[in-house]
Amino acid sequence: MERARKAEAEAANLKSQLKTETTTSKKTIREMEAALSESTALSQKSEREYITLRDSLKSMTESWKQDTDRLRDEMRKKEEKQQAEAQRIGKLYRDGQEVLNKLKEEDRKCSEDVNIYWKKEIEAMKVEVEKDSKNSEQALKTAKCVVFL
Repeated sequence: MERARKAEAEAANLKSQLKTETTTSKKTIREMEAALSESTALSQKSEREYITLRDSLKSMTESWKQDTDRLRDEMRKKEEKQQAEAQRIGKLYRDGQEVLNKLKEEDRKCSEDVNIYWKKEIEAMKVEVEKDSKNSEQALKTAKCVVFL
């Protein structure tokens, strides 16, 4: 009889323990699902932001390329105009060569100024892209950490 009571008591104890562990497991699963959902949302948000940044960078690059092409054409046109003017002056005056040299020097300085300007702009963009990349990497690491919790 005593054995039966012990067995019944142990069965009741095990049943209670099973219920407690089942409840705890379900709660843990719900928490993990919530964390996974948050992590997935964060990952998707980060991916969308990355795509937006990538497209923005691509758009800016295209725009800068167009601007530099346009500037190059303008510089080429200016150079052609200056050369024609220098030739005309050279025919009219003996000291035309001096005028032509001055115009070439101005053109070189303008080209250097343009190159310096675009180098600074590109460096600033590079820093910004690296910063955004680091932020995206940090967000990804955080998301991975949350997933493993």
